Amino acid sequence: MSRTELAETAERYAREVQETYQQSPIADVELARVDWKVSPQLCRAGAYCETLLDDPPEHTIVLSYPGYRSWGWDRMKGIIRHELVHVVINEEYEDGVTAHGPEFQDVADSVDAPLRGEDPVPYRYQLYCSYCGALIDGLYKASDRTQNPEEYQSPCCETTLQVETNSDWPGIATE
Repeated sequence: MSRTELAETAERYAREVQETYQQSPIADVELARVDWKVSPQLCRAGAYCETLLDDPPEHTIVLSYPGYRSWGWDRMKGIIRHELVHVVINEEYEDGVTAHGPEFQDVADSVDAPLRGEDPVPYRYQLYCSYCGALIDGLYKASDRTQNPEEYQSPCCETTLQVETNSDWPGIATE
């Protein structure tokens, strides 16, 4: 599914979550105040929720497109429920609670949302020491170090770098 389709599907799924978990505080969220976006660059997390505490509050949930491509829709549904819990917590408590504290856990339990995020998307490029083989760094985008590793030294053995490209990397589709 494309990024646009993922955002639309997530929005529909949020309505389904409200219908399924009517006893949860999520059932009271005004989904019209939640904007859904999909990032082609977000790789270290499955999603995040930004809240503008106006009257009424407005929320933006940003989903990871590489994450969706790596983990699939079934795992993304759990991530969406997790972010909807942030909407509830941000509205009810504003800045008065920790991000994943007991209040969060109670609401997360009410919708079977995972408490922790997914593992990050694997790096597209891994930089290794060409002498000892130690992993030096991981990158999602090509850079001068991935294009010209012979011009850089590893911090451990002070030899050139070796680059490996992850052939299973989910990639970034453009629209």
